[in-house]
This record gives sequence, C-alpha cells and structure tokens, in this order.
Amino acid sequence: MKRIGMVIALLVCVNVAPRAQAAAMKPAALRERISVSLAADKREVALTLAKQDPALRKALASRLSGEHLAVDLKQWLSTVSVPTSVTGVAERADLNIRRLKGIDRELDSLLQLRLASASMLAALQRGVEPLYAYEPDGNDSQWRFIEAFDGLGRVHHLDVHRMPEQPVLVVDIDARRDMAAGIKLMREHLVALGQRPLPVLDTAAAATSTPVTILDRIYLNDDEEPWISGNAEVYAIVNGVDPSRDAPQLDIVDMPYLDTDGRTYAPNQVLIFWERYRWAAANVILMEHDDNTSYQELVSYLFNVASQILTSIGQPELGALVALGSGLVDRMPGEWFTNDDDYVDSFYTLAKNHTYTNYSGAGGNAVVSLRPTELLGQ
Repeated sequence: MKRIGMVIALLVCVNVAPRAQAAAMKPAALRERISVSLAADKREVALTLAKQDPALRKALASRLSGEHLAVDLKQWLSTVSVPTSVTGVAERADLNIRRLKGIDRELDSLLQLRLASASMLAALQRGVEPLYAYEPDGNDSQWRFIEAFDGLGRVHHLDVHRMPEQPVLVVDIDARRDMAAGIKLMREHLVALGQRPLPVLDTAAAATSTPVTILDRIYLNDDEEPWISGNAEVYAIVNGVDPSRDAPQLDIVDMPYLDTDGRTYAPNQVLIFWERYRWAAANVILMEHDDNTSYQELVSYLFNVASQILTSIGQPELGALVALGSGLVDRMPGEWFTNDDDYVDSFYTLAKNHTYTNYSGAGGNAVVSLRPTELLGQ
C-alpha cells in the first residue's frame, strides 16, 4: 500500500500522466516528436541562394573573416539587392524551422549562411565560385554524400568526410543561439513539471553558503563528425533525486565555451548545486547538440523516463541513482537518436565532497577535473 500511494503521489505531483503516452510510443513515433526534420527547408534555401550567387558572392565575401565565418541570413539578405522572392523563401524556411523546434517565440531568426572552413575564405574572396550546401537529416553514419548546388542550380555530391577544396557555403542554424534558447525552454518546462528554478549565481551566494561542485577542466575526444556539421555545442544533464519529494531532479547546464573536440578547457564553471540532490550524489550526462531537437519534447520525455525509473524502484534509495543515470542513457540511443542531440559521455554517482582529477566518463569520451567548494554568503 505504501508503494502504491507513493506512485500515485508521484504521478499527480509531476503531472506526467499526459506524457506517459510519449514513453509508450514506438521508437519511430518518438523520433518524429523529438527529432524534427529540417533538411527540406534548408535545401530550398540553399538552392534559392545558389541561383543568386553572382549577386551575393562579393557582398558575402566582404562580410566574412577568419573569426566570423557566418552571417545571420535574415539580417544579411536585408542589406543586399535580391528579389523579394528570395527573402521570402528564406524567411518562410526560418519561421518554419523555429516553429518545428518550438523556439519561434524565443528567437526572430535562426538560419545563417556559414563558410564551411576558414581555409576556403581566401578562394571565396578571390572570386572562386562557391557551392551552396545543407546538412542532411538522419544519422550521419548513414549519409552517402552531401548535396550541394552551383550557380546554375546543378546538383553536386560531396564526400561526407573529406573537406572540399572549392568554397562551400552552408545553410545552417545558428547552433549557439539555438542551444541558448533551447536550454531556456527546457529549464522553464522543468519548473512547470514541479522543479524549483535553477539558482542564479548572484542570488545563490547572496543569503547563505551554497555547496557546489566546480568543473575545473574538461577534455572531449575528437568525434570525427562530418565537416559540414561545424563546431560542437555541448551541454550537461545533471540528474538525481529531488531531496524533498520522490521525483527526479534534472538540471540543464550550458557549456557555451566547449565548441571544439580534442582540446582541454578550464571553465571554472558551477556544474552541480548540491542542495538540489538527495544523498549528496548526482549523475552527469554530457550531450552534444547538432540541429534537429524539439526541446520541449526532449525534456518532457527525459523527465517522464526518469519518473518511470524511480516509480519502478519503489521507495528510492541511493542505489536508485545508478539506475536513474544508466536508465536515461539506455533509453536514448536506441529509441530516438538520429542526428539530433548526441550522447557524449556520462559520470555516475558523483559525490558532494569529493575531488575528481582527470576522471574519465563511463563511455571514455570525456575527461573532467571536479572540485567541491561553497559559494559564500554575503
């Protein structure tokens, strides 16, 4: 009876009943809800821009530099002389993509035009004709080629892994702005599911001392993604059990500095707020954003899965933490990952007062150094 009562209370307090259908869906249905298709919109824009290349190339080359290889497409098109039909295609595609991802109220533009590599800039500025390409949907291990268009609208098939010598302009989303908007939405949705808001550092330190774990250093192995994918955007899902109720606690932590694999970063970033986790222990799952995620569907699904794991265990004990972390990871790749948000690595049962030096994740893809500290009250 005690277990039944706890299960009923858990389902009521987090309001996951409407989302139980999502967890019960077949893998294909889950992919359709969480991983949205953007390739058709990107393709239309790439082909449209390619046919306007003579009017665009010089203006674009003058805007790009080694440090700035992309332009906001909506803003840039407003500064060049092109038919209104071209801007119309770009604006419709941009709006449709933002709606599919659920961030149309967060951002007024998302598409960008990006030079695939800084090594192509000199050729573009010399007037070499570029190709216009887009990132395909689906698992990149199954891509057969990258489709691109020249100024006459002719199709070119580019190698997935070998960087072309000819300049390539990629119609893509601004991954940094997309990630920031997505994290904001996920955090808001978790609050709607009953979680307390994630502390803001200034206010967290204002009243009392707050125990935290700091991420001092992090290194990610080179994942050899296709050249068209651009820089990585990584975030963490810190997860455990809420200290005040038998419910999961999920915190989404942005890592905006972590954009290149094979390099060590020293962010000095707060990773875990310990007052939010029972047993002074938590898991951390690292994810790499790529493009196609519907953020509200993603966080609803993860929270629902976490709730189901805790419900199946009964009265949560410390051992439930391992089941929660590994259960979330186990549900990810097989059920809905394509080329949307990719699992990078995970760290299980991290302890509140423990220092970790050059600590490898369970998947062997990430190495971190962590230290406990307190944000002192003022």
